Amino acid sequence: MALHRMRTIAEAVAEILEIDADSAITANCIRNLCNNGIVKCFYTGKKILVDMESLYDLINGEKTVNNPTQNNE
Repeated sequence: MALHRMRTIAEAVAEILEIDADSAITANCIRNLCNNGIVKCFYTGKKILVDMESLYDLINGEKTVNNPTQNNE
């Protein structure tokens, strides 16, 4: 049984910045993705633990999000 790589939001941002130092992904961005159910995560008290595979799938375009406010013309 493989475990998912779970990181705090700060650790997730740090891991992304190690790969791409010029990334525009912020802690607030990841927090919003979690709070809106777009990225898999779970809450432990005040901490949010982010499933890194779910986050990478979204960043790499392997997972799409239907955004009703986005103009699709």
